[in-house]
Amino acid sequence: MRGTKTYNQLKRAFLPFAVLKSIQQGHTHGYAILQELEAMEISGIKSGTLYPLLRTLEEDGLVAATWETSDRGPARKIFELTADGKRNFENMRTWINNLT
Repeated sequence: MRGTKTYNQLKRAFLPFAVLKSIQQGHTHGYAILQELEAMEISGIKSGTLYPLLRTLEEDGLVAATWETSDRGPARKIFELTADGKRNFENMRTWINNLT
């Protein structure tokens, strides 16, 4: 099944869950989320896909974002789960575990 159209569609469908999973490990920024997705074998996700999803998660109240400044580079947007985001993530995890 790996590499089939159906398999790739399934990975895309689980993208919001995978992004929340990445963020629940601690506050993080977009590039680190992309790296984590690669580690989860969800490859080929572009920033043009990730950042609109992060904006949607933020609008839904699941993710909060703040700007972090640094002397070594441009400011980065840092994401962390809200209390609702943590509850939703756990509900999703339970649902997914019940599928297996």
